[in-house]
Amino acid sequence: MKVEHMHRLANLNPFHSVIRSRPVLEGNGLLLGVKNDFHIQPTFIQDLVDSKNYQLHTIDAMANGGRAIDLQLINPITGNYMSGSSSGTAINVFLGMNDIGIGSDGGGSILAPAMCLNLFGFISYLIDKENMNLYSKVSTDNIKFRPSLGYITKDFNILKDIIKMTVPLEKGQNTKIYVSKMDTTTYPFEIEKTNFPDIYGDRKDNILFLEQVLPSVDFIISKEGPIDIEGFGDSVFGHFDERTKFIQRKAKKGLLRVANMVGATSISIPTDELGVSYLGICESIPSKISVMLEKMEELVIPQDELIERYFRNPETWFRKGYGE
Repeated sequence: MKVEHMHRLANLNPFHSVIRSRPVLEGNGLLLGVKNDFHIQPTFIQDLVDSKNYQLHTIDAMANGGRAIDLQLINPITGNYMSGSSSGTAINVFLGMNDIGIGSDGGGSILAPAMCLNLFGFISYLIDKENMNLYSKVSTDNIKFRPSLGYITKDFNILKDIIKMTVPLEKGQNTKIYVSKMDTTTYPFEIEKTNFPDIYGDRKDNILFLEQVLPSVDFIISKEGPIDIEGFGDSVFGHFDERTKFIQRKAKKGLLRVANMVGATSISIPTDELGVSYLGICESIPSKISVMLEKMEELVIPQDELIERYFRNPETWFRKGYGE
């Protein structure tokens, strides 16, 4: 989509996911959308803009209170409530109005919105680390953590470029990749199978699992989803009773809820199933991140042609009406 059409789409704002937009020019760099969150420092965004590779386009709506479900926005594919809290940021990338979305993630706030729309997601404790170390939060289930920044894209090469620009990377040697014994995927590289906990169960058990296993491996892969298709993946809703907990569980949010809470770096690679992704998680060590990026790239598949043709075609949004 041309920059002109991307900007017209932001002004049209068909899913109410844009708070405000800025003028942009063809040839001045890729278009950025930024979650309307105080954790994201303007200095960080300005450094990207000053590189001449990017231009700030939209300030994106987010779920009120940082909730895991956004009751104000809908998922453009399913019509369900949109996954949060970087909800508008993911929608604006999905529609094609931005090349990259920048959000914040505490307990899945980037990874879940990216995964529910079959986009690429990435978070790391190392992005703008000094500023992010100033913040701390407490989750609905009483877990203290600090948020991380991250990215949502529909193009893996665009994701790789901004990671290389903002995350320290070092050459690493692949030695060990763990996947669950329940995972039947045939991977294009060597893996080892091990017992995973109930990834859709108690978050504290999953935190303990990651803290124990990540130091001994390059990274793990957890195939998760479909995100927020069959359930309502929000802990505020789920905390009431066994019935609400069951409905929350059916939203299929697993280790994506705790990757940031253990200070990890994580990347999601969409599959050809709606809302299902391979989630790679590693310690935030430059050499391990490099290995994870290299291996996870082998799981990238072509984008869905129907999604591209329907949602990212200017004619979908700007076709003439009756009598025009």
